[in-house]
Amino acid sequence: MLLVDTIRTALTDMIEQLAPGQRLPSEDALAEMLEVSRPTVRSALIALEQEGRVSRRHGRGTFVCATRPKLRASLQELVSVADIVEQNGYRAEVKDVEKSSLMLPRFVTEALNLPDDTAGYRVSRTVYANGEPAVYLVDFLAQEISGKRVNLDLFSDRMIVALHRIGIDIAYAVTQVTLSRASEASAKALNIAPGDALLLLNQIAHTAFNEPIVYSVGYHREGYVSYSVMRNVNPGRDGQ
Repeated sequence: MLLVDTIRTALTDMIEQLAPGQRLPSEDALAEMLEVSRPTVRSALIALEQEGRVSRRHGRGTFVCATRPKLRASLQELVSVADIVEQNGYRAEVKDVEKSSLMLPRFVTEALNLPDDTAGYRVSRTVYANGEPAVYLVDFLAQEISGKRVNLDLFSDRMIVALHRIGIDIAYAVTQVTLSRASEASAKALNIAPGDALLLLNQIAHTAFNEPIVYSVGYHREGYVSYSVMRNVNPGRDGQ
């Protein structure tokens, strides 16, 4: 085991004896206590911060965090992130909802098979689980879908529900899952540092008539949501 892992384990044991919000000793004090260098302590604290166990505040110190929610979901079922939070037994809140009209960016019009000069909406919001920011969502959609004018005045949190209210039903979505780094906007929304690792979901939602209508980007804070998918063996092929 690497030295930093040993120190991380020792700090984890210390954290478990403290209440959320309590401050840990300074890095110098921890280094002296554990008989290691300050950089080693700092590396261990950074790892613990990425796990959500501590929060390092510039000029104030390192504080114990409350246990972060653990959310599990299947990629086979299309549900809103807020529903995923509630299905896991946590309190869901959708905050910082921002809606704006714009000419849809080229990458969106290409994904949705729309003309380059299509007017649309950008809708962003952050989904919280038990008071912790978990997922930052950004949706793009045209102002007119399937011949129907889209009115988002009553939108509050769930895009699937909002579109259903005006007679537009999402039937399925094609999703790509990748690892990425937090941008300035997603870092601010998720209360993490720019460049921190996160799970990125790019998704195109379709109607039952295979019409792509919503382009979504979901920035999932590392360690908060675990997705699973069932994979079947193709009987017509040998091997795995």
